[in-house]
Amino acid sequence: MTEKIRAIIVDDESIARMAIRGVIEEHFPEIYIQAEVKNVPEAVKEINKLEPDIIFLDIEMPGHSGLELLDFFEDRHLVAKIIFVTAYEEFALRAFEMAAVDYILKPVSKKQIERALSRISPLNGKYLEVLRENLTADQPKKITITSNEGLLVLKLEDILYLKADGSYTHFMLVDGSKTTTSKRLSEYQRIMAIGNFQRIYRSHIVNVNHIKKIGRDSGDYVLLTNGDELPLSSDRKPALMAAFKNLHL
Repeated sequence: MTEKIRAIIVDDESIARMAIRGVIEEHFPEIYIQAEVKNVPEAVKEINKLEPDIIFLDIEMPGHSGLELLDFFEDRHLVAKIIFVTAYEEFALRAFEMAAVDYILKPVSKKQIERALSRISPLNGKYLEVLRENLTADQPKKITITSNEGLLVLKLEDILYLKADGSYTHFMLVDGSKTTTSKRLSEYQRIMAIGNFQRIYRSHIVNVNHIKKIGRDSGDYVLLTNGDELPLSSDRKPALMAAFKNLHL
């Protein structure tokens, strides 16, 4: 008999806890819910006692936020995988995505839990640090990416542009370095929603803050502050011009 995945639910609202339990019991027989708790102190006690495999963790709770739960554990002591549960709006969801932290949105559904279960991994401290900073800022300021060097945290302001290379994406940085991740450029289009980035060509997303000139020679192009010239598609030029002009008002 296959051993079940052990889980606890942490949410201050009983209705929300019941909703998560209901979806899990109906659609995920492989998951055994060990406990339901309504706040962080109770969660700490249950985690230490039960050692769950997964924690469904609400972000917005009185007294302590869900993020504060992780302050009670050192990384090496909390081996459970975290699935954040949130009712946050668009801005906060972008913060989660830029930190590469998995979440499900209330009201929970079978599809959301399936997606989260297929993607979650133990929560590295760097992810949490970026998530915290992005949630408390006016706009998310950092992104986490996994490269051949491991997990990297990049400040958005340090990114010159992103360049597609087949199934890879190169991040070109202001210090002249390049880091590569094995994800397609389309995976990073969300960066345009949280920073001053624009897709200027099928293979390039550029940081508008680092554009020195939008020019035309044999074709439209963008000159960056480091001297790189990038092609500019005619159909993407109006949006880029608007963003560039808005930056310099």
